[in-house]
Amino acid sequence: MTSTEALETPRAKRTLSSRLKARVRKAAIPAMLLGVTVAGAGVSATAHAAEGPSCFSVPGQTCPAPGPAADPLPQRGSQPAGISNQQWRGATTAANFWNHEGISNTPGDRFHLVMQGQRGFPGQGWPGNTSTNARAWYHFETGSSWRPEHHYIVYGGVFQDREHRIQHLEESHHVRPNNASGSNGVYREYDVNSWNHVTASRGTERIVRNVRNGHVYATFDHYGSFHYLGRW
Repeated sequence: MTSTEALETPRAKRTLSSRLKARVRKAAIPAMLLGVTVAGAGVSATAHAAEGPSCFSVPGQTCPAPGPAADPLPQRGSQPAGISNQQWRGATTAANFWNHEGISNTPGDRFHLVMQGQRGFPGQGWPGNTSTNARAWYHFETGSSWRPEHHYIVYGGVFQDREHRIQHLEESHHVRPNNASGSNGVYREYDVNSWNHVTASRGTERIVRNVRNGHVYATFDHYGSFHYLGRW
């Protein structure tokens, strides 16, 4: 294939769930099973009516069932109606991916490196860099050293939650306001999908994590609604 043909090749979207090798896939399996088997105990809107912002008062949200009083959100969320198995599995796999990986800020790298152990860089999990430069495409590889497969994915940095959708979800489950506010800089944004090379189109799927409590939320419609994915 010539270089021109390579440039003209359609940009194929590659989800982490289909592209990552055994290490990440194996890590995702227990989480995925928990995600679809955690029972939705159900909480009535009446029970939350007098508690200020409520998950049930925000259109389009999926309200997680509360756990014990000392642990108000379950370890893994349940797959909501209207979200496909592929979407939920992709978000869960992405959470496991980012949970194990870190990002490199090695000077001179065109794309910061991702993936545990690549070029001597140990993955530290859930990149949290808040600088403007950290919001970028990151490069990682799978496959063998003699025939690597190249992937690109975005770490989005701080998520402001300007519509307060995640904040209302968390406050409805007794997360303190100072730990559930985008204005406090507690949320970080990560892409779900990886690509075979850098593209301006990132799709509409994201995961957002609260760095203070480990709660992770998934959006499949570009911030229109959020669903509780679990705690990492």
